[in-house]
Amino acid sequence: MYRNSEWSPAEQPHMEHIAEWYSLWSRWVNRGKRRIPKHWPLHARVLMNSEELRVWHWMINTFDDHHVLVKMPVTRFTRPNANENSLYWYEMLQNTTCTFSVCASDGHVVGCVDVPKSFGLSRKARNLKSNLLAQCGICYVVLNPSMLPDQDALRNEFLGEEATKNRHLKREEAALETARLSLKHTLAQQRQIRTLMDQEHTSSMPGHWHDSFLIQSNTRPAELR
Repeated sequence: MYRNSEWSPAEQPHMEHIAEWYSLWSRWVNRGKRRIPKHWPLHARVLMNSEELRVWHWMINTFDDHHVLVKMPVTRFTRPNANENSLYWYEMLQNTTCTFSVCASDGHVVGCVDVPKSFGLSRKARNLKSNLLAQCGICYVVLNPSMLPDQDALRNEFLGEEATKNRHLKREEAALETARLSLKHTLAQQRQIRTLMDQEHTSSMPGHWHDSFLIQSNTRPAELR
């Protein structure tokens, strides 16, 4: 393309109009691309495959006192240090996700789990997440769906042994409370049954028997002659 200085004075106004028209046309095309369609060319799909779904249910049972979040990007629960270029790190990590994230009731993530796809998890991706999360004080493990570890072992790694002991203690207390309530309910039922049986037995006795026993006779025994 020739520079403006090479255009003749007669051509310059026309070229300026063409440039202005092209600018307006480009903005109109881009606006059309961003316009919200009436019918989206999309459809719903499952969030997890069958192996991830099985591990998710296992995770929910393992961390029944926590929330197990699915496929959260690490940028949702980490942030750059002060005086760092936040946009640079966000663009680098925005597509880095973990299959599951274990979140406490206060909103803090305590551990992350990856379930590799059929083609596996690259060493680079594993090392990146492991080093990043470890420096943030968040545990990270990769689970094989066909060889899941002991539930208490994973809880110990994410929460510590003390949390696991407290969990067992709470479960024992809950079991004792359930047994106590069940026994109380059973005794109340038995007491109610005995009361009904006593009432039925009393109502089946003839009324005149009570009268003849309780009411004193007004006749005197006959004298012997």
